[in-house]
Amino acid sequence: MDDAVRTPSWSVHSPRPAARRARQAMVLLVTGVVGFLVAVLILTRPAAALGAEVHLLGSYMVVAGLLRIGRAQAGDRMSVLRRGIHAVLGTLVLVAGVIAVVHPPGELSIWVFVISLAWFLEAAVILTGSTFSAVRSLTLVAAVLCICIGVALLLYPAIGVRAATASSAVFLVLFSAAQLFEGILTWVPPRYEDVVVEAPPRRA
Repeated sequence: MDDAVRTPSWSVHSPRPAARRARQAMVLLVTGVVGFLVAVLILTRPAAALGAEVHLLGSYMVVAGLLRIGRAQAGDRMSVLRRGIHAVLGTLVLVAGVIAVVHPPGELSIWVFVISLAWFLEAAVILTGSTFSAVRSLTLVAAVLCICIGVALLLYPAIGVRAATASSAVFLVLFSAAQLFEGILTWVPPRYEDVVVEAPPRRA
């Protein structure tokens, strides 16, 4: 009998696949729901309130950053390097979110730049945190939408505050939908999941 056999079970040396899937799915579902709520609040506020949008998007980043850091601590079979990058990026997202939430009155362009940078960092966090290739396409879509949100905010001097807030909110709705859909697909395990189980050595 081979020392390593393939079986639809789980290895005693790693967390159950179901547990890892549940953690990643929870992060996706929570960020998707929070993103939808933030988008609705942005769309229902006065179009000229770009400062309010910075506060709302900062609130999202605080939640997202905390979830990313927690998942990096859990590991979920990410390599040490990838886990470290995920934790650092998650921390930067959290810091940017806190700055955006508590920013004092002043030059708005500075705070818009901070929250836009946070969305670019969020794209990188999403790419480093995905561990299930079955939904990799949705991961890439979500990362692209993060970049679109950041770009829409940065373009507000050229396209106007109304267009910047509306477009970023629409991108946020699409991003949240991608997160929710990916979370659902991640939560549902594949029909067969091959995991290598180490069998004890045979006695002579």
